[in-house]
Amino acid sequence: MTTARLLAMALAGSLLAAGGNALRKADAPRPGPTPSGPTAASAVRGSEPAPLVGADATGTAPLQDLDEYNAPYDAKLHFVRVVFTPRSRGGDMFGRRRGGREPMWAHDYPRAERNFMKIIDEMTFAPTLVDGSNILTLDDPRLFQYPIAYIVEVGYWEPTDEEAASLGAYLEKGGFLIVDDFRGEWELRNLAFQLDRAVPGAQLQMLDESHEIFDSFFRIELAKVVPPYTRDVPFWYGVFEDNDPDKRLMAIVNYNNDIAEYWEFSDLGYYPIDLSNEAYKLGVNYLIYALTH
Repeated sequence: MTTARLLAMALAGSLLAAGGNALRKADAPRPGPTPSGPTAASAVRGSEPAPLVGADATGTAPLQDLDEYNAPYDAKLHFVRVVFTPRSRGGDMFGRRRGGREPMWAHDYPRAERNFMKIIDEMTFAPTLVDGSNILTLDDPRLFQYPIAYIVEVGYWEPTDEEAASLGAYLEKGGFLIVDDFRGEWELRNLAFQLDRAVPGAQLQMLDESHEIFDSFFRIELAKVVPPYTRDVPFWYGVFEDNDPDKRLMAIVNYNNDIAEYWEFSDLGYYPIDLSNEAYKLGVNYLIYALTH
């Protein structure tokens, strides 16, 4: 391990000691993925409420231009969250889960990304926006100004043809997609189907911790990653260029998990610090991998 990397990890430890946004190793093991879990996409294809940003009381129609919530382009590293109009399966007619208070795409927004980008700002030399973020539709041409995009609740995601084509172009031109906060076989099937629309023939391939994304900065032990509110065992999937595991990973999928839930509440003491640390470590690794590939 290089001296620079050791220093960076020491910095992470000092941040952790100072507050809830720290990055320490967790020591709560759980069983890893087993052969009984879901298979690759080829087999399945087919507290403080978040604000109702850019949506009316139904969680769908915009109240005003989303630009009012977006930071202008400044060549810094921005956190970009994908906005979409949800399908209604599993929720009410407006795409919200029963009792939900925000649009499906807005879960954990904006506290999760703001907390996370503070960590990135401290851990890297990349000029980073820490006091703002961006929410964009997939067919917004400005998406191509940013190398990394984040999307949640993909079981309710049904992009238009224009959005699917734009996502495919974004990934093939070097963009990277982080998929988070979803669970269940049906939602995985929907994700596989929609990704196939974006990149025809794309397959979700199960990842284990031997993949370099889990060692791009921190050494991640996947058995220590505990989902915040489900007993389901988490799995990780990837989408590779040309479906070739030796080529670039274009998307990382956190299945049966929600790492942004930990980010959102990491400074409020709702979850154990060690579990929040693992979620931050995953996020840091994702960004480092995406920025270097």
